[in-house]
Amino acid sequence: MTTLTPPGVPPMAGGVLPILGHTLPMWRDPMAFLLEQHAVAPVVRVRLGPKVAYLVTRPDLVRKALVTEQHRFDKGGPFVDTARTLIGDGLGTCSAADHRYQRPLMNQAFRQPSIVSYTHAMTECVQDVLDGWQPGQVVDVCREMRLLACRALTRTLFSDPAQAHLTTRIEAAYTVLMPGMWWQMVIPVALVHKAPIPANRRFENARIQARSLIKRMVEAYRVRGADPADGLSTIMAAEDERGRAFTDDEVCDQIATLMIGGIPATADLLAWTFGVLAHNGPLEQSLHEEVDSVLAGRTPGYADIPRLPLLGRVLTETLRLYPSVSVLSRRVTDYITLDGTQLVPGDEVMFSPYCLHRDASVFPDPERFDPDRWLPGAVTQAQREAFIPFGSGTRKCIGDSYGITEATLAAAGIMSRVSLARIPGAPTPRPLLRMTLSPVPLELTVEPRGTWSQAPEEAADAPTDESATLRCPVHPAAGADATSPDGD
Repeated sequence: MTTLTPPGVPPMAGGVLPILGHTLPMWRDPMAFLLEQHAVAPVVRVRLGPKVAYLVTRPDLVRKALVTEQHRFDKGGPFVDTARTLIGDGLGTCSAADHRYQRPLMNQAFRQPSIVSYTHAMTECVQDVLDGWQPGQVVDVCREMRLLACRALTRTLFSDPAQAHLTTRIEAAYTVLMPGMWWQMVIPVALVHKAPIPANRRFENARIQARSLIKRMVEAYRVRGADPADGLSTIMAAEDERGRAFTDDEVCDQIATLMIGGIPATADLLAWTFGVLAHNGPLEQSLHEEVDSVLAGRTPGYADIPRLPLLGRVLTETLRLYPSVSVLSRRVTDYITLDGTQLVPGDEVMFSPYCLHRDASVFPDPERFDPDRWLPGAVTQAQREAFIPFGSGTRKCIGDSYGITEATLAAAGIMSRVSLARIPGAPTPRPLLRMTLSPVPLELTVEPRGTWSQAPEEAADAPTDESATLRCPVHPAAGADATSPDGD
């Protein structure tokens, strides 16, 4: 017997189980499950344990939630609420009211001059990873890129040599903390995560240790005095027009947010990029030619980024097909109707950049990896609006330019010295969502190129013109401050 859905109530996703709802498919293969729902209706109900969320599947409706009607929504939903209890009330999880205060202060650590100052640490970390590889070695690319991204972020945040021991311990804590976040988010039931099992104990110990280590780092910086040479110093010294600054606890929340958001996003982008290139020899060859022509054996610098347009398009196309943050959520704060679905305050909505980026009505032949779809003049307005790997609106990720800068420098630096080659017969990596979207399994072989044994020369000087801020091919305002609804 067919159950009719009342008017104004969207259909429920199939396969719902008692108590668990849709938790099992969201855990086993969330991308396949969400893509399946995108074919059902513009809005679909999904149950995560006892909670019901509304999955929004059309780009124009998602844009309403993130941009044009964003005042009717706030950060919230099953994923954000769980993240808030785990990492605090930083920029990524705070309410809209707190965001208006926090964002201008945090912007100071992510303006172009600050990002340029971080690039030396970024390229040093790339060199560290390369120095640990041997010709012919098989490397776990996801693991190596997470190590690289973790080192780069901690060393751009914490540059004080006297605190290097804390930096190393923070890196170690987050290698345990990050994989467990998704399990906490997809099953928003506290009793499950309080069960005395080894996985829960490891996660809780890592969470407590990470917070304690960050607090110790902030206290050490406070004693040492402000030095605007790194991210933490800039955040601690930031003040608004009234002279208000972050408290130490608020600084800890911001650092925890940056660690959880920044490390896997850049690592996944790099891992997916090398995974794609390992299956596309002609494209890899073209990139090697571009990198060799621009760098000529030296270390890449900030000024080289606009000179690597093909690499920029490859990274953008990778972000389209494999956005690290593949599921986002919001909480409704004011009455709104989305394609006939009536939402009221307290309702929770979800949307998936991974699925939106595969909308054939917006991106023709969406499963094909095509960097040239991002050539100047080829991008449509609909594509610009549907492409949201960093979110959109005033809550768009503050670290977009930082991440693109790091990924470009890392990819160029690695490709100038080695090729990461596919192992014959190895399985094709599949998208695995565990908080972020990673290619699993992805083991590649290190094959040296001509510059392997050469000591890299110094990087190119960065441009001094403030107007030379890094631009994303799709988001012209990437890297700018949060001054407009759709351009932060």
